[in-house]
Amino acid sequence: MNTSPTPLRDLIQSKVDEHWLTWAHQHPHLAEAIDRTRLIDTTVDRLRDDPEFINAIQRCGLDEHQLAQAANVLNLADRLLRQVLPHGPH
Repeated sequence: MNTSPTPLRDLIQSKVDEHWLTWAHQHPHLAEAIDRTRLIDTTVDRLRDDPEFINAIQRCGLDEHQLAQAANVLNLADRLLRQVLPHGPH
């Protein structure tokens, strides 16, 4: 497994972090048993080997750094949407 930071790994870690607290609250025993670093690394490795992911990246003409930049734009849009939409119970 590759544990060095890469744009794809950073993106996956960001997405895991975004949902981890809610998921861990709903599944506390599983959350205690899961090594988040291994989860992130395994997900990255699987994506890099996934033909559908590879095809999607190639169709868009993206490399890993461009994917990270696109994710930053989407995260910014998401953050702005959360600022303008009322917060309801989760």
